Amino acid sequence: MKNINKLLLTLLTLILTTQTVFAQSNDAVQGLVDDSKNDLLIVVGGGLAGAVLGLSTLSFVEEPKEHTRNILVGASIGVIAGVAIVAYTQANKSREAIYGTGREEAFLRRDTKNFDTSRRVSWHSSETQQKLNPIVSPYQLNFSFNY
Repeated sequence: MKNINKLLLTLLTLILTTQTVFAQSNDAVQGLVDDSKNDLLIVVGGGLAGAVLGLSTLSFVEEPKEHTRNILVGASIGVIAGVAIVAYTQANKSREAIYGTGREEAFLRRDTKNFDTSRRVSWHSSETQQKLNPIVSPYQLNFSFNY
């Protein structure tokens, strides 16, 4: 057992020390944390609301002790509903990221007649140049091979 613990500790240390760390902007991380907090709040709130509804059913039965299971059932249904709401909102956020908000399509529909092949090629090259301009550092070493 001690050998297995030593092996796991060594493996965990190796994994944690060799992982690449990516720097992220503080805004992106803060947005992710805020979204996660909101999602967690929705799920927990759904569970609490379901538990309260399950608790409220105990006043309608003769022996409340025999029906305390209603609290857990209500909480479970509330958590499931909360997860469904979070999944739906996340799916819509992904949909907007993939398909856009609709403003892009209106712009393209408006200017489709004048957007011929040559303009499309020039637009594409200007867009890729803007996105692919490398940040050159004085400490950077670049290699170029030509055949």
